[in-house]
Amino acid sequence: MEKTFHVIPHTHWDFEWYFSTHESLIQLIYHMDEVMSGLESGESDTYLLDGQLSIVEDYLMHCPEQTDRFTRLVELGKLQIGPWYTQTDQLIISGESIVRNLAAGIRLGERYGSVMKIGYVPDSFGQSIDMPKIYQGVGIDKTVFWRGLSTDVCQSREFNWQCEDGSEVLGYNIKNGYFVGSYLIDFDDPTPLCHQAEDGCIANNIAIPLGGDQRYIDLNIKQRIAINDQATADYKIVESSYEQLFTALAEEKLELPCLQGEFIDGQVSKIHRSIYSSRYDHKCLNDKIERRLSYQLEPLMVMAEGLGIQPKTHLVDSIWKVLMRNHAHDSAGGCNTDKTNKVILARYEQADQMSGSAVDYLVRKMAESQPKAEQGGIDGRLTLFNTLPYKREQVMTVTVSTQNPNFILCDLEGNSVPFDVAQVQKTYRGSIQRDEAENDPDYYYYQTEIELIYPLPASGFVSLQVCELDNTEMASEQSLLTVVEKEVPEAEIENGRYQLVYRNGQLDLLDKHQQRWWHDCLCLIDMGDDGDTYDYSPPEKDWQLTLNWSEASFSVQKGQYSQTLFVEGTWALPQDLTARAKQISNGAVGYRLTFRLEFENEALISSGSVCPLKIDVELDNQVGDHRMQLVATGPISAQTSWSDTPFGVVERDNVPEHLKDWRKAGWKEEPSPIYPMLHFANMHDENTSLTLLAKGVKEYEVLADNQLALTLFRSVGWLGKPNLYRRPGIASGQQFKYIPTPDSQLLGKLNIECALMVEPTFVPASIQGAWQQYSVDVLDYQNQSLNQFTNTLKYFVMHPLPQPIPDSFSGYCFDCPELVVSAIKPADGGDGFVVRLYNPNSFAVNQPGSIIFPALVGTIIETDLLEQEIHRYTSHDQVFNLDGFSAKQIRTFKWLK
Repeated sequence: MEKTFHVIPHTHWDFEWYFSTHESLIQLIYHMDEVMSGLESGESDTYLLDGQLSIVEDYLMHCPEQTDRFTRLVELGKLQIGPWYTQTDQLIISGESIVRNLAAGIRLGERYGSVMKIGYVPDSFGQSIDMPKIYQGVGIDKTVFWRGLSTDVCQSREFNWQCEDGSEVLGYNIKNGYFVGSYLIDFDDPTPLCHQAEDGCIANNIAIPLGGDQRYIDLNIKQRIAINDQATADYKIVESSYEQLFTALAEEKLELPCLQGEFIDGQVSKIHRSIYSSRYDHKCLNDKIERRLSYQLEPLMVMAEGLGIQPKTHLVDSIWKVLMRNHAHDSAGGCNTDKTNKVILARYEQADQMSGSAVDYLVRKMAESQPKAEQGGIDGRLTLFNTLPYKREQVMTVTVSTQNPNFILCDLEGNSVPFDVAQVQKTYRGSIQRDEAENDPDYYYYQTEIELIYPLPASGFVSLQVCELDNTEMASEQSLLTVVEKEVPEAEIENGRYQLVYRNGQLDLLDKHQQRWWHDCLCLIDMGDDGDTYDYSPPEKDWQLTLNWSEASFSVQKGQYSQTLFVEGTWALPQDLTARAKQISNGAVGYRLTFRLEFENEALISSGSVCPLKIDVELDNQVGDHRMQLVATGPISAQTSWSDTPFGVVERDNVPEHLKDWRKAGWKEEPSPIYPMLHFANMHDENTSLTLLAKGVKEYEVLADNQLALTLFRSVGWLGKPNLYRRPGIASGQQFKYIPTPDSQLLGKLNIECALMVEPTFVPASIQGAWQQYSVDVLDYQNQSLNQFTNTLKYFVMHPLPQPIPDSFSGYCFDCPELVVSAIKPADGGDGFVVRLYNPNSFAVNQPGSIIFPALVGTIIETDLLEQEIHRYTSHDQVFNLDGFSAKQIRTFKWLK
């Protein structure tokens, strides 16, 4: 049968890279005039605008007079758009972000006509294991991508790609890249290109993408195809589109291989396996904002709606869109110029401020709409908000403001609530003076940081009272955390679960459940990095250092709710690669490590929740060209590691198959056991499960069958460099110019938060639940007038709601421990609210549990990821019993008002 080559005109429009999005916009504005003129004149039949709508939004915002013209070409099928808002990274971006990205792209595209329903990702650095079910959830059953698929996994370009839940899409791998078709424009004989394109093809219909980065429309495409088509009798060459290609493939009725899993192999194209640790500062901010949107702001809006505050869905959507503009593969990876990274950082700051202010406003509005406190005066009420959909009873840290230094806490019935005082600060609230001696002594007050445990309802809030005492009274319920300074380097902390001991220069952990010591369980290592913002690469003459505590100072802080070990000092490190090669420590990194164990009460233990060992790392990085890792070593032996994915978990080899022979096999880069993660990395055997949780760290590495390392950060100074040890050949990024990126050295202060958790078995849902409790803070608000700057908006006056809200409130409660909550949000359009859950397990959960509501509910609809109805339930009860979840299945439910 004759082979047909489908030449597909397109552009790959990097949102930003070695140029900023502002610079790219100017090119886009004039580019679109040429594209639309070429399509209108018939010089080109179709043109694919890179599958993302953010650039369309930008173009039409600046050229609104072109909207009708643009829409007409989309409706005619000449200009192909969608389905993405931005072409997101799939490996270090949350599942909710990916869903919102597709939803925003599809909905925006539908305003202009039809949206291309193909998961088109020509340049993303790898494909997540969860993409088939995400694609199917938004009505997409085909995907086209370039990077990540090796011939070890699949010999052919065409295949079916399946998730464990049965979701499946037809995949097409453009393994030679999205730019190969330019050969047809430059040469008259298509034979070499056709041979290249048909290699590995089962089908007789074969794609030849004709495009490139910010490439113009080829207005001579018809003449060039005619010349090339006449040059050979063996092939037929036609101007086409991916939709036409897939139609032709369907007519062939091929027997295709079925694949499962993620595609992160660097055999035929670079995958940048260590880009996950570039620009840690950006990745940390992204993680913080994703957490706040999914687990605080949107659940708060659902909670507030039940109390009379209408949700602002368009506001939330706009914050998501600001964030998603940072999710394109280069933007998320951090492989950009410093100039571009400043623009990215500005968007993160915008999304951070908007989301944070929205949370602050709702918390304040609800708290200030409660009745006045009966005890303690006007500044008496302290309201604690739990935005997670299950009860919590864990240690909270809260700052209260009082006129006097002594006070007590009590519930609204007057029962005392014990707490520990962590620190006290005397603060002035009067008009500032040049000379503090002129301050009015009556305008001083006290800000006291306290620790307490108090039971919180699911998706709700409770109120306590701050009752001030006069200066002669002391509070028996108030205790000061004891600080013990250590003259010698030996200290210990413990709770009911663990004991952490520092002695003889190392940290030892006692697992009290198994009565087993983990000796030398935690350390930091530092090594040289001769790589670039795409990839870590060890220098030719490296000097790897285990960072010891020989010069550290130790202190221990102990109270009834927590015990904390502080380790402070300065590490002498090489200033740069030259000094490292000579093993000269002529630079310094100051550090303060905090190891914290919190009290576990019976309620927490019985709920199956776990209090991990919390580890905060504060660094003052003043050296360059290095990589720092936190290494956990345990009494386990594992051949694989695990991490979470957008909607599940994935298992990976500790020793990848081609780790030793990748150069001989012709791979583009080393298949190191350096892997992406979202929130946790895990190693386990039949007896013990070791998990490292993190807030913003996106990379882990397996060092041995009992060693798991988090890459805390990388410090590098170039956008791209050629001939790296782990990535030979041309420079990634801009191969024709060295572009320095001094900001990517990350000099200055860095704060990294992570935690360690030990369990007898690996239970993914339990780990995700522990991560949510660890990373999603309880929100608090004290209705007081002493401190007008608890947040930026506090200074401004606010009306309470017309009807006072109750002293406490309990919303929906999820009793489904084998599932993970992904979203609780107002429904699109404001009609009801939506819950999204997934089963992270590789097995079905037949009786997952229930959702308990605070009042009777009526109609419940199961929807797809676009919130379109799949199935309707009728319920007249407060309990909705969930039916079975398939392995790794995502399900979305909508409650109508």
